[in-house]
Amino acid sequence: MKKLILFFSLMISMTITSFSETTNFQLGLTPTLNIGKGEEVMGLRVPVFFGTTEKVTGIDFNIFASEVEEFKGLQGGIFLGAGIFNKVNTEFRGAGLGLVNLHGGDSEGVLIGAANLTNKFTGLKLGIFNYSKSHSDYELGIINYSNEAFFQFGLINVANQINGIQVGLLNFAKNGLLPVMPFLNFNWKL
Repeated sequence: MKKLILFFSLMISMTITSFSETTNFQLGLTPTLNIGKGEEVMGLRVPVFFGTTEKVTGIDFNIFASEVEEFKGLQGGIFLGAGIFNKVNTEFRGAGLGLVNLHGGDSEGVLIGAANLTNKFTGLKLGIFNYSKSHSDYELGIINYSNEAFFQFGLINVANQINGIQVGLLNFAKNGLLPVMPFLNFNWKL
């Protein structure tokens, strides 16, 4: 009898949650199957294999991969506290811990991962490979590439335009003191 009551309670709560646009908890089993389905998660989201949703404010703790349109909070996962693959399509504000962090829009905060691939990033990226299609503030990694950067620290740093300093074994910046400099390069107009 207790199991039957528990089962019906769970089914009713899932049904109520599935009709709302906002949920406090979401368990993503596949890209299209979410328990606690809502377009906006305000609380905890746990995508298992590859979960997708519109907006998350809170914690996104993935087992394998996560995709969100807009995110505010902490992204992490089962791999030493990091997610395997974190993807944010339009807006990110917070901290992201993942082997691969892929951000398509404007991002602000801290990213820690093996590969951090962003469009426009304000904040700190710490990783083996950091890439920014547009702008990046602070990049600390083995290889850093940004179209426009403020500070890069790594073995190899590449920026089409540096608006600050590059520190590394090799530094490439079209507008640097020289286009290629060992150890230190900076924009002469600072």
